[in-house]
This record gives sequence, C-alpha cells and structure tokens, in this order.
Amino acid sequence: MLSSLPRWRTGLTGTFLAGVLAACGTTPGDLPNRTGFPGRSDAPSATASPAEVEAYLPAVTGERLNDELFAATRAALADGDWMAATLALAAIETPDPENAEEADTAASEDLVVTALWIDYYKARIAYLRGDTGEYSAIVTELEAQPLPDALRRAVLELQLDVAQRQGNDAAQLQLALRLLSQGAQGAPPPSRLLGAVWNAAQRLQKDKNPAPSYDTITQGWLDLATATTVDSPLATAAALGAWSTQYPQHAGRTYADALREAALEDAKSNKLTLVLPLSGPLEKAGAAVSEGFIAGFFAEQQPGLTVDVLDSRRFETIGAAYAEAQAQGASVIVGPLGKRQVAELLAETELKVPVLALNRPLYGGDNNPRSLLLSLAPEDEARQLADNAFADGARRALVIRPEGEWGERMELALARRWQALGGQIPTTAIYGTPDSHSPALRDALGLGESGARSLAVRALFNEPVEIAGRRREDLDTVFLLSKSSDEARALKPLVNYHYAGDLPVYALSTADSGSGSSGLNRDLGGLNVLAMPWRLDPASVNADGGSVALHALGMDAYALAKRWWRMRSVATPLYFGLTAELRSDDDGRLERRLNMAEFDRGELRPR
Repeated sequence: MLSSLPRWRTGLTGTFLAGVLAACGTTPGDLPNRTGFPGRSDAPSATASPAEVEAYLPAVTGERLNDELFAATRAALADGDWMAATLALAAIETPDPENAEEADTAASEDLVVTALWIDYYKARIAYLRGDTGEYSAIVTELEAQPLPDALRRAVLELQLDVAQRQGNDAAQLQLALRLLSQGAQGAPPPSRLLGAVWNAAQRLQKDKNPAPSYDTITQGWLDLATATTVDSPLATAAALGAWSTQYPQHAGRTYADALREAALEDAKSNKLTLVLPLSGPLEKAGAAVSEGFIAGFFAEQQPGLTVDVLDSRRFETIGAAYAEAQAQGASVIVGPLGKRQVAELLAETELKVPVLALNRPLYGGDNNPRSLLLSLAPEDEARQLADNAFADGARRALVIRPEGEWGERMELALARRWQALGGQIPTTAIYGTPDSHSPALRDALGLGESGARSLAVRALFNEPVEIAGRRREDLDTVFLLSKSSDEARALKPLVNYHYAGDLPVYALSTADSGSGSSGLNRDLGGLNVLAMPWRLDPASVNADGGSVALHALGMDAYALAKRWWRMRSVATPLYFGLTAELRSDDDGRLERRLNMAEFDRGELRPR
C-alpha cells in the first residue's frame, strides 16, 4: 500500500484535502459516479459498495492526480515558463498526510502520491531553470521511493530526456529499456523508445564502451549494431540473418529485417554516378567533392562497383543531366550541389534512380521518396548549439551574429530551438565591419549605461577614480554565430574584454579555420566549438586548405551512396562519417550531429 511511504516534505494549504476528494468525484460518505473517472471502463458504478470504491481509488490516483491537479503546471512547463510552473505548483501543495486529521486511508494515500508528484514537477522545474544539482538531488530521492506506476514512468521519461540531451548513451540505453519493460503486456513497443535504444546501442558500439556484462536484451541490441558495421552489403545481410537466428524474439527484429532487405538492395548497385559542377562558379567546390568521392572509392575498391562522373554544367537543365546518368545505367546518382538545382530535381514527379543530393532546397520540396539529402547546412549546427548549451545548464543567452541575411538565418534557427527548449535570449549583438565589433558587444552587455554612471561618479571627485565596468547580470552563456574564423578570433577576446569572460561561449564550426596552428588559434582559448569528426582526426582526410571539409563531404557521399537503401530504410541507422554523425529523417534529410570541442592554448581538443 502507498500509505507505507515515508512522510514527504511539502508546503501547507489547509483546504487541499477537500479539493483532492472533490477531484476524485466524491465527498466523504458519498460514492463516486462513473463520470468522475473519464475514459475508465473499470470505474465503480453508482451502486458499488464502499469496499469496491476504496479498492479502486489507489489504483487510479497516480494517473488522475497528474492529469487533473497538475494541468496548469504541465502547460507552463510546455511553454518553457518555469516561474509560472512554480506558481501553479505552489497553489496545490498539500498538508503532511501523517498530520491530516480525520482523513481516511484512501485520502491519505492520495496525499502521499500528490506529494511525490509535486517533487517530480519540482525536479522538472529545477532542470528547466538550469539548476542541475537540485534536479539530480530530487530525482535521486524519488528513485528511492516506492512510486505508483504512472509516476515511475514519468520519472524515467524525465531521466531519459536529460540523458539524451547530455549525450549519455549508456544511461539512455538502460532508461529506454526500463521504460520498454514497463509497457502494457502484448502492446506494441513505442517507436520513440525503440529508436532511443537503437541510437544509443549504435553509438556505444561505435565507441566500443566496455561493460562488465549485459543482459540478453541489451547485448542483442549491441550485437545488432555490430552487424550493421560489416563492410560489404552482402556480408551485412549475412550478419543480420545470423543475428535474427540468434535473437528470434528480440524487439530489434524489425530493425534487422528492414536493414537486411535494404542491404540486399544495396548489393544490386553496380554504378555510382556523380553529377557535379566541374566548371563555372562552383568548379572548385565540385572538384573537391569529386576528389573526396573518388578517394573513398579507391580506398575501399568494392568488387563489381564502378564510378562515373558527369559535369552538370554541360547540360541545359539538371533534369537533362539526371536523364543522361540514368541512360548510362546509374544505380545511384550523387548530386547536384546547388540549392536551386536540388529543388528542381526533387520537383520531378518520379525519380526512378535514387538520388543522394549534396544540398537542400532553401524552401521545402525535400520530401521525394527516392532522395537522400546530405548538406553542411550551418542552420543544423545552430540548432545543435542550442541543444548542447541547454544540456550544460545554460538558460539565458547573449547572441552575437553578423548583420545580413546569413546572420538572420543562423539566429532564427538557434532561437527557435533555444526557446522551444525553455531558454531565453535577453539581448543580441549584431556587428558589421570590424570597427563595429566592440560597440555592438558593449551595448548588448549594457556597458554603455555602466560607462555613463562611471563618468558621473568621476565628476564628483577631483582625484582620478578607478572604476570597473559592470555588464548586465542576467546572462549565463554566449552564442557566437560568426561567419568565419577571422571574425571569431576578433570577437572572442572582446567578450573577455567587456567583462563577460566568465560566461561559456559556444560557436559554429565556422569559427574554426581548420588550421593546426596553435598561434593562430590562441585567441580562441576557452571557446566551445562544433567540430566535424575529421577535424579531430586530421589524418583521416588527405586534402589541403579550405577544401578539406568538401573533400570529407565527398568521402561521406561515397559511403552513403553505396548504402543508400539502408540509410533510407525504416530502421534509420546512424552513419558515423567524417563530416558528422548522420541519420535520415522521414523526408530523407540527413540530420547531422557534430562533436563538441574546446580550444585549449590554441589546440582543438574533444570535450
């Protein structure tokens, strides 16, 4: 019985007991009506005995208290408003159930469960507020209590959400598996939880994180992830077939079957055709991607697979180039490179040959079922910056970005994700020419007002007065959305100069020149920057200067083209590339996840 729970520390509101009883559809001495339990076919009837009602109440109290009493708190949390959530929660805090006079057993249990739900919401509020220490303390204490099923699931869901934000794959795997084990008997497992397990298992397999031992279910997921890393598609299909034989009843069987079918389809590919601009304005970019693609091909030399290259500039339309590649027997077409051409190609009503496009249309049109879209779009990075900073506990940010359309797009992508998570952007510094960098930061940090106060104080004294400026204090992080490394090297020291050096600064990969020169990067000390995997392992790409990222893009394009059907399958596997960790969404967009790194004395190091 829940009445055996220890006393929980909560606030006092003397009228709450009557409110709880009213919410349960009854008053002392009355029987509840079925209408008091909406959606519950097992609710007692109006003629039920008091014993039947008493037996029924504890079974539903966890669900119903959460559904009804905490609706306002949940709505505020969904809006990212922790203050409103706190006020809504305070309005329903309960008296101590052990001190509640004349309360029957069921009512006392309601009070105990309500107190536990209150602390669950306090944990959520603490995390939204950025107080990860308080969040951890509350969750740890909750885990030690015998919780109702609904609340136990809610706590696990909260922990899973935090583990995913923090990139803790081991915790994500175990929490998602625990939630799956608590599902209704015979009900299909939620795809969201299966996806969480699958992604975590693949990352753990890739990192080869050691563990003393795993249970059969967990080991099955890890073995499935291992089976997908076999080089050739036929060998992959064989490994997946062997896995299915070993784990015939495993929940990952759906993924194994889908991947095996897709691998057999990939095995039919015998010709990959590049359709890239090898002349004209995008010639250098096209050549760098093509060189990377060819390098990947020669490094592997898969039997029976050939590569052809077409210059898209030789054709009047991208559709004509596609038709030529199809006529020459292409199994997968890789390209085009420009946003406009990608949009034109994807607008085709039917693409008989699968396409791996190396960009995305600027506005929509990217849901053709025969397409995968691989792009180095910086908007993806802006959204990831928001995720990473929020996971680190930041909540109120200064955004620094260049004036113009590019800067507006980056700020919009970041702000939408940041505010959806529950973060706020009290101020933005928009800079133009180099001489505008310092004034833009000074004004955004409120130092203009501080300077005016300093002048007023100095005017009161005849002797010189040393006064330190004070920036606004409502910030806990900085997003540096610079378009180039030159801009980042100019702006990062100015953040320190304007009394904001204590704030963590997060930057796009554009802040990194890619140079290994510690002298060049010394001004970026302490900067948290998104880094493509090749940047942390430069020997993985044999290219020079500014073409390295595009060369790496070409190498990833080769690897993805020869596993096109697997990447587009419902199993949505991860591919750990040189440009990012990649995963296809339902529309074929390859979502990117970069590594977070930090400049330390001019050297870029993994975080």
